[in-house]
Amino acid sequence: MRLLVHACCAPCSIPALRHFAGEDTLYLYYNPNVHPFREYRSRLDSWLQLMQEERLTHRVLGYEPEEWMRTVAFHEERRCELCYRLRLGKAAEVAAQEGCEALTTTLFASPYQKHELLEREGEEACMSAGIRFVVWDGSAYYRQARQEARDRGLYAQSYCGCLLSERERYDKSRRKLPS
Repeated sequence: MRLLVHACCAPCSIPALRHFAGEDTLYLYYNPNVHPFREYRSRLDSWLQLMQEERLTHRVLGYEPEEWMRTVAFHEERRCELCYRLRLGKAAEVAAQEGCEALTTTLFASPYQKHELLEREGEEACMSAGIRFVVWDGSAYYRQARQEARDRGLYAQSYCGCLLSERERYDKSRRKLPS
């Protein structure tokens, strides 16, 4: 089975490349949600370094922050759902074009992502593209993978990537208080 793996970053790609070792994989970097551009470049450069070191087949789609902004504008409370839909929808299109039978995402490696929502959006995207969506759980390896990334000199970010998550991460007045 040829599998396209949508990748969000180098640290989350580490559990995926271990999990899918031996599979015919194509890794795809498409993350129009990442803001600001310097953050995007840091993540991309680190991910490219990992792809080269591991000798993995990969593609990068252009940076389209405007597409992400148009998608989530005035729907900020649903931003994760819409962001997953945008990214996995584009990944499913690429997977079908590349002759892949299935798609998954490295987002499943993060315990901070909404796995049920990812599964729903991934299945929808794949149904439209006529391919299968592969669900896996790499979150048990998340901390280990982040440490490995640091040990390898790869960039490990401190927030999801979008402008709104950056604000929540660093603006103490916007943080959600425990119930």
